[in-house]
Amino acid sequence: MSEVPPRLEVRDVALEATIDLRTRVLRNHVPGTPATTSRDELHGTWHLGAFLGDRLVGVVSGFAEDVPEHRAVPAQRFRFMAVDPSEQGRGVGAALMREVIARARARGDRLLWANGRDSALAFYERLGFEVVGDGFTDSTSKLPHHVVILAL
Repeated sequence: MSEVPPRLEVRDVALEATIDLRTRVLRNHVPGTPATTSRDELHGTWHLGAFLGDRLVGVVSGFAEDVPEHRAVPAQRFRFMAVDPSEQGRGVGAALMREVIARARARGDRLLWANGRDSALAFYERLGFEVVGDGFTDSTSKLPHHVVILAL
């Protein structure tokens, strides 16, 4: 009898559970650079993990923050979207984002946004995000980014 493969489960996790995967995926090209922010431990900040069985394969964090051009609109910003390289392209990121979107809607947010790496813009566009404004180079990662926004 063959073993049933583990199902992907997305659930809340502690900040500490996200740090290793964030660092390995998002800062691998800039060793020694932390994948953290001062907002990580503020009240209202949330962290999600995607699990295959007991293996953490994806993470994302978020918090309430206005979109700079839409200050009066309730919004959530997400950061540190990271999927283990061995699982990229297999729906882990999409599963995380479905949960992020559902939670933002449940909170009554009207916008969901991030500074998305240019290498991930097609992923965000497939999920309905709009790429807005001019691109910029992120000061920490040194990689090109654009703001991505989803109207909820």
